[in-house]
Amino acid sequence: MATFSQKALLLKDLLSGEIAYTGPFHAMIDLTRRYNLHCIGCRFHFPVVYRPSPSDPGIQDMDWDLYESLCRQLHETGTRVIFLMGEGEPLLHPGIFRMTAFAKKLGFHAAIIFNGTLVNAGAAHELVSSGLDLFQVSLWALNETDYAAQHPGTSRENFSRVLEGLRQLSMEKQKRYSRSPSIILHHPINSRNMQAVETITGLACETGCDGISLSPYSHEWKVCGLYFRQWPRSRG
Repeated sequence: MATFSQKALLLKDLLSGEIAYTGPFHAMIDLTRRYNLHCIGCRFHFPVVYRPSPSDPGIQDMDWDLYESLCRQLHETGTRVIFLMGEGEPLLHPGIFRMTAFAKKLGFHAAIIFNGTLVNAGAAHELVSSGLDLFQVSLWALNETDYAAQHPGTSRENFSRVLEGLRQLSMEKQKRYSRSPSIILHHPINSRNMQAVETITGLACETGCDGISLSPYSHEWKVCGLYFRQWPRSRG
């Protein structure tokens, strides 16, 4: 959420047209290309709508030095909200827990957006320990059959893994008497799953989520803020 002073500086930016007086209100940081699903909603890894990334395909993960420098610069410009997400699944980045803890150390309101298939008791412990403010899990269906249809070639058991991961996060919060992070179950709506909207609330309650979010799905992603990925650089 942008502060009044940030909005005032943005207005000054617009009136000036030449000088930036404030940084972005929020930033999305692309951490990794690694992935473990083929989602019909993914423009990077679903073959039918595959769009190759413009950056060096040999780089799988954002390295620590770049991430640290980027976070410090964003903090200096006044950015206070960052989303850790991207082309791949954030929890597949080998340094994800260190990265989330560092973001919170700098004072960011930080969130992770992920598919939920990799959350077990150990990951839940690390994620809650990092101090993050929000975990958002995207779930495209309400049963194993629909989930498999939304993720071609994916094991039907992943649906149960996602639900169990949500429960693990919720139980870890209860164990620590913590109100954060907020756990949000996100339901992208398309022609295949629009009938499930009425029952998504019950599933969120059953797994201990704090809320739900709904959005119409479009292949064209419209993002407000900045979106970062690691671009190729010379190797000495």
